[in-house]
Amino acid sequence: MEASAVRGDDPVVVAMAGELDSSDPTWAEPLDDALAAGELRLVVDLLDVSFIDSSVVQALVSAHRTVGQDGWVRVVYTHHLIKRVIEICGLSEIFPQYTTVDAALRSSPSRLTTARAMHQGERP
Repeated sequence: MEASAVRGDDPVVVAMAGELDSSDPTWAEPLDDALAAGELRLVVDLLDVSFIDSSVVQALVSAHRTVGQDGWVRVVYTHHLIKRVIEICGLSEIFPQYTTVDAALRSSPSRLTTARAMHQGERP
C-alpha cells in the first residue's frame, strides 16, 4: 500500500496504490493531510489500487462532506471492483467514474456516467 499527495496549484492529487483497507489506515494520511491543510479540490487517484473496503468509502464520503459546496472530490478508477463498491454504496452520482487524472482535473467523467446523467436530465 502506498499513498502520496501532490501539491502545487489547485487542485491536489492524492495518489494511492495497492490494497486499501482498515487493517492499515496509513493509506488515508495524505488525504487527511490535504483536508487538514484546507484543500477544497481533491482528485483521489485509485488507478493503482486493486481493492478497497468500506473504510475507503467512508473516507471519500467524509472528504466530500468536509469540502462541502465550496469544493469537490473526484475519484479516478478503472478497476471493476472499485466501480462495483461505489455503485453498491449508491455513490455513483457523488463520485462519477473518471478514468484518468487529467479527465478528473478537466471534470470529464466517463461517457457511461455522462450519458446516464444526461438521460436523467442532469448536468454531468
